[in-house]
Amino acid sequence: MPVIILDRTSHPGNIGATARVMANMGLSELRLVAPERFPHPEAYQLAASGGEILSTARVYASVEEAVADLNFLVATTNRARGQRLTVLTPRQLGARWVELQAMDATRGGILFGTERTGLLTVDVERADCICNIPTQGTYGSLNLSHAVLVVAYEIMLACGQDDRPAGLVPVVHRTLASAGEMDRLFTHLEEVLRAIDFIKPGRGGHMMGSLKAILHRAALDHREVSILRGILHEAIASRRRIKP
Repeated sequence: MPVIILDRTSHPGNIGATARVMANMGLSELRLVAPERFPHPEAYQLAASGGEILSTARVYASVEEAVADLNFLVATTNRARGQRLTVLTPRQLGARWVELQAMDATRGGILFGTERTGLLTVDVERADCICNIPTQGTYGSLNLSHAVLVVAYEIMLACGQDDRPAGLVPVVHRTLASAGEMDRLFTHLEEVLRAIDFIKPGRGGHMMGSLKAILHRAALDHREVSILRGILHEAIASRRRIKP
């Protein structure tokens, strides 16, 4: 089941309410990125049955650190960002999670942004896909714990079904690359593209965003990342050998 990651939460009550929701939906691992006030009595007051989840919650200084060991990351957002990543509803995400459970050593997480402004674009780009909760009316932003509830509920229902959703083919004997491995691949790729002058000085943000989205959609495993990095390494080595 997924890890829940809350980024820069400003209200301790929302942390507690999220822990309660997690306990209701059978989730147990909570990670907090630079919360403004935690630990805090209000969080424990609202956690109710989720008090143990709060007690074992881990606090990180950055999103990068909090997701480094995960190999499938979902970013939740209701803002339009060009959406180069695959966008799923919570129900579609639930079906996707059933597929992920058939993979070897999958560690997945769902990232929720701060109450006021949501997630930073740089952190959305770390994700393998986006989850958007459809709403009606002019105000589409949900309370943080409510958003966690909607997403966790759909995953709980999907994973509790005996029959695999139609159209999903289990992928076995694969271990998806971790977020840390993907970050190192992206850094290596950008270095090579700059070295061959494909990305010009002072540019590259949009290009790298598109390339990250392509590679995230590929759902690379450890071996595939190693192959790509080997190609990048050899491309630079060959270029150096043939230089006059």
